[in-house]
Amino acid sequence: MSFLLNYIIFIIAFLIIAIVFERWLKKKLKIGKSKSHFYKSVNKFHKWIEMSMLIAFLILIWFVDNTIPLLIGYFLISLSFRTFMEWKYKREKKEYILTLYSMFIYLFVLVTGFYLI
Repeated sequence: MSFLLNYIIFIIAFLIIAIVFERWLKKKLKIGKSKSHFYKSVNKFHKWIEMSMLIAFLILIWFVDNTIPLLIGYFLISLSFRTFMEWKYKREKKEYILTLYSMFIYLFVLVTGFYLI
């Protein structure tokens, strides 16, 4: 029980630091606030590929016993693709830097949670 509580406290502290750093990064790179709370795809191809990956992931969950590596793989592939598409088509907005940063934060939390618990 104590280990789990320490892990939860660690993750909360880590996420607070990550949020503060992300805000600093937005200010430093002059990245404006998004107009929507939901992610908007770069183009139709991007939207189609991301939806296909999500559907494939949801189907695979039913057939795989250990879903943590599958979840880590999905986040890695999905956010890498999103970063590439933003870099390729919206480079001037610099949002791809935030997506790449988010990918590392998500993966760190998932991997440490998988190996520590």
